[in-house]
Amino acid sequence: MTDVNRPLRKLLSLAGGMLLGMLAALVAASPAAAHRALVSGAAVCQPDGTYEITWQVSNDSGENRYAQITTLVARPQKPIDGIKVGSAISADTDGNGPKGVVVGVQRVPGTTTGASLTVSATWFERNGDRTGISSTASGHAAGLRGTCGKKPRCVGKEQATYKHAFDGAKGLATVELAGGLPLCEGQKQEFLLVSYLAPSARASWPQYAHDHDIAAVDANHRKVELKVDVPECYTQVDLVWGGKNELITPMVQKGKRYGDKKLGSKGKPGSHSAGPLGAYNGGAASCAQPKATFVPACDGSVVVDLSAGGYPATFHVTATGVDRAAEVPAGKSVQVRMPAGSGPIVVAERGREVARYLWSRPSTCGLPTMSTGSTCTELKVTVTHPGQGMPPMEAVARYGTQDRKVTASDGGSATIVFAAGRERAVEVAFPGYDYKLSGAYEEPGACEKLPATGAMTARIGFVGVLMVAFGAALVIFVWRRRA
Repeated sequence: MTDVNRPLRKLLSLAGGMLLGMLAALVAASPAAAHRALVSGAAVCQPDGTYEITWQVSNDSGENRYAQITTLVARPQKPIDGIKVGSAISADTDGNGPKGVVVGVQRVPGTTTGASLTVSATWFERNGDRTGISSTASGHAAGLRGTCGKKPRCVGKEQATYKHAFDGAKGLATVELAGGLPLCEGQKQEFLLVSYLAPSARASWPQYAHDHDIAAVDANHRKVELKVDVPECYTQVDLVWGGKNELITPMVQKGKRYGDKKLGSKGKPGSHSAGPLGAYNGGAASCAQPKATFVPACDGSVVVDLSAGGYPATFHVTATGVDRAAEVPAGKSVQVRMPAGSGPIVVAERGREVARYLWSRPSTCGLPTMSTGSTCTELKVTVTHPGQGMPPMEAVARYGTQDRKVTASDGGSATIVFAAGRERAVEVAFPGYDYKLSGAYEEPGACEKLPATGAMTARIGFVGVLMVAFGAALVIFVWRRRA
């Protein structure tokens, strides 16, 4: 019996020893198993063509102990900003989380397809005593595909595309850079909005630029607005790729055209902007409107102001003995001076009468004046010219049945003398002017007056004369008889 049970007892003893060893190993391993460093990473492609990996190392301690990194191995071997040997990882606040974490950032080439970080850490009690517990952990970064290329920060002028809005009838347009990138620094793209005077509501020629506006998209301006005045007559409005150098005026029958430079065209460069075709034709009246205005001068001359309107005009200005021609460019004016005394002035353009005019004295011109002076035997009338460059003026004065003419000029005076009579009123008229002046003879009080006996006095005087003549004849007769 004893011999039979001896092997069994040995087997039981061996099994018991092994069980105790395993229990001891579990007891010894449990503190270390409760302390781990967790490593994770995530990669994001950057505009400069590199990956930025954000690494996190966490302290998974079940006993509220902090850790310190003792070794750090990165693949690829690029520096990690924020994590290094000696970095401390705080403990859990309550043993269940949140875990203490340190964060670092690593830059790797855009061709990188994998990255890892291996970290060894040692744990310490809260009072700083080393526990002797260490752990090593590794992690791999997610998001690395090796396809990160350099992303542009701006778009070059040659590669830029746009979108636009256009209202030709109102003379309005907007142009905006498409995409999310600005135009590169130092570059700009100009756009031109132009309105024309046209001969009809359809595309016809010649056309003359009426108004234009230029704006540029650049690094600081993604969107521009353009506005032009649209004439009330026939017009064409174009939205054009380019600036002032692209402006065409006049636009003639076989001359240059904007073609595919109009935004919204099918060809380049206009096709680089998405939107309606930047072209409009409209209007309801002719733009060819020649005009003539007249500015009379005090000297009798007339300045004729000839305006061509929207199109060039050939004027003829005629008057008595005068025939003058004037070529006036579109949108311009020319002045023609007609001399004093020209009579009716007629202005025609290509055989059609535009206006006519007869000189009349401007209200700003001065008028002649008169003054009178009276003596016992004379009435003096003095006429004074107004000056102001007016021509010499003839004055006709009437006193009773007497008429006298005189001419005054350059602000000077002229005097007419009448023999004083019984009439009092005197009038002065100015031929060629609808203007008269009047005055009066004022008899001085000191004049000697004749007897008021009338016809009897005259007869007595006549008889006296006869008696004197008879006496003289009688004396002569007696003297001859004695002889």
